[in-house]
Amino acid sequence: MMNTAAGITGVQAVRIAADLAAVIGKTLKIKTGSIIATLVVILVVALLALGAFAYLQWCKRLFVRIFGRTKPMPKVDRSPKEIDQSTIYGRGRNWFYTNRNEYINVRIDSFDKTKLSGYFRPAADRSARFAVILLHGWNEHPSEMAAYARLMMRQMECHVLIAHQRAHGMSGGKYCTFGIYESVDLLRWMEFIKQQVGHDCKIFVVGRSTGAVTALLSAQQPEFPSNVAGIIADCPFDTLEHVLLNQSRKRYNFEFKLPLKTVDTILNKKFGFGMDKCDAAIHAGRIRVPVLVFQAGDDTVAPPEGARRIYDNIKTPKRLVAVDHAAHVMCYDKAPAVYEREVRKFVEQCVVRLVSRGQM
Repeated sequence: MMNTAAGITGVQAVRIAADLAAVIGKTLKIKTGSIIATLVVILVVALLALGAFAYLQWCKRLFVRIFGRTKPMPKVDRSPKEIDQSTIYGRGRNWFYTNRNEYINVRIDSFDKTKLSGYFRPAADRSARFAVILLHGWNEHPSEMAAYARLMMRQMECHVLIAHQRAHGMSGGKYCTFGIYESVDLLRWMEFIKQQVGHDCKIFVVGRSTGAVTALLSAQQPEFPSNVAGIIADCPFDTLEHVLLNQSRKRYNFEFKLPLKTVDTILNKKFGFGMDKCDAAIHAGRIRVPVLVFQAGDDTVAPPEGARRIYDNIKTPKRLVAVDHAAHVMCYDKAPAVYEREVRKFVEQCVVRLVSRGQM
């Protein structure tokens, strides 16, 4: 009996062992499959997270590249060693630095306590009631506006202020907002002018590119001073979004719509407004002063249709001058005689308008 029992037990043991091995094999196979599947999922999630992180970091760098200060603030506002005088703007810069001692360095606080700098040149006749404020474009030095200052000074006896836009030149600020904050900065500069010249003064604003958009956005605000005589906008763009999409097509042959949406989210988070606020056309009907718009025919930065959209929405006395074959902000250099004639006519018409309204 014991031998038989032992034999039965041995056979059962073998079967049990075989069954156990089969179960263990299946279990291990299932667990190995689950582990591999889990690892694949973890790897995919990690790659997606890494891709999202890399994309966000790239968008943050893109945000800084678009809105960040292009050059560090210089410790001293030195004159350049050499000036290219091949354009009317270069000759204007040379004239500015030749007569640099006639300009006073001035500083004011903007609405957010940002320190703004400018060059102020009082008129030879201190009783003169006209003043001109000049606003340069993105990544430009204010001396680029000297040619326009010289032009306006030939039209009338006037005080001149050439502003350093925020995040440019000697002005403070870490970020440029392409006319949004700058439009409020302009209101502060107008207060400065009124304090220097008198509250009954008449102001012309001349801006090019972003400077032109700054002037147009400022003129759309309810608190825009009534003593502004007129605005000369050289190559304004209608919206910042159009400029950025246009530049992405130009450089990469592709529209960066999704990255720009992310950049817009970053802008909203940082400043509380989006790129849609930088639209000079949509509310141009609110402008209450005469406007002269110059449009460059071969402008690839601010295409002509943008300037046309702004012009079409303006309801006050206005004029659009298109300069064929001119690149961005090169209207004056391309057709100086036409440019000067149009500016002279515009200034005269603005003065006649002021007289007819009993404002002079």
